[in-house]
Amino acid sequence: MLDFFYYGINPLIKNSGYKWISDDETIARNFLRFCYNVQWALQSDTRNLNAPEAQHRDLIEDRETFDLFISTSSFVDLLELWSFRKEIVGSRFEHMILDFCYVWVNVQNGKPGNWTKTTLEMSDENYSDEEYDSYLPDTFSKRRTYDLY
Repeated sequence: MLDFFYYGINPLIKNSGYKWISDDETIARNFLRFCYNVQWALQSDTRNLNAPEAQHRDLIEDRETFDLFISTSSFVDLLELWSFRKEIVGSRFEHMILDFCYVWVNVQNGKPGNWTKTTLEMSDENYSDEEYDSYLPDTFSKRRTYDLY
């Protein structure tokens, strides 16, 4: 599973412009724990496995950016390359690999972080314009119907 992490998941994340919030070894240990939880869930009667809470700022825009930069096709390509690893790939929990990655990536730095920052700034500017416009006087209500301006 460490090979899958270091030669599969790690390059996928880093090629997309993300970095981990901690060093690779710490994330690899967390990934092994994740793999253990997947195996446990597959063997248990309840078969439930919930993703942990994000270890970073967790805005809707952060997740949308993550889904944009880590495309479904690139993830499916990764799964096809590693399909011989039946521990996760081929289990019903393989979709949670992306959830694992999202929990541990640094969403504020790199190209994806800049993308999200720009998105947030644009939405703040739009909100500010709307708020500003609500305080402007209504100049149209005092016009006569035959006024040109």
